[in-house]
Amino acid sequence: MKKTMVFVFVMSCFQPMVAQDAMTMLIMQNQNDSTILHRIEQFRKGGYEKALDYGTHTREEFIATAKTYLGTPYQYGGTTTKGMDCSGLIFRTFRDLGLKAPHGAQALARYGEIMLDKGELLPGDVIFFTNTYPTNKLVTHAAFVVAGGLMIHASTSKGVQITPIDDPYYWNEHYLFGTRIFAPALDIPVPNR
Repeated sequence: MKKTMVFVFVMSCFQPMVAQDAMTMLIMQNQNDSTILHRIEQFRKGGYEKALDYGTHTREEFIATAKTYLGTPYQYGGTTTKGMDCSGLIFRTFRDLGLKAPHGAQALARYGEIMLDKGELLPGDVIFFTNTYPTNKLVTHAAFVVAGGLMIHASTSKGVQITPIDDPYYWNEHYLFGTRIFAPALDIPVPNR
């Protein structure tokens, strides 16, 4: 009986380390960067992993809708076919499907279950990047994951386009996390290259 109680006590001491939330893990991953740590803390205070209503739509519908904007020129703050930015593409995709989403990469990053492991990303997940331009915000770029190791996003140089998600510019230094806005599915993760 005593051995069982000691084992239960010891296991309960380790439980918080195993079940840490995504923000705690992100902080641990960035211990050596005081600027990012400050930005993570500011982001954390605003809340995260909020629910976002996707109605009865599927991942495939979101991706197909986003693809209708391929070739749209980049325009900071834009949400129309005349020009859109990265979060404008996601905002507009939701709107076209009769749904509401915030406009702004940092605001969008507060919705959905955070996925730190790139190997867990599925088509339809939204991925976020940091430090893609000078700002005090943690999140500076957003994209939808599409099948085949690709993402659809609005690039400042080429507008709405599909590019590899393992593009060294985004993945190596700037990848932050992904979010899953759709209910968990039995989908196959996007393969890492």
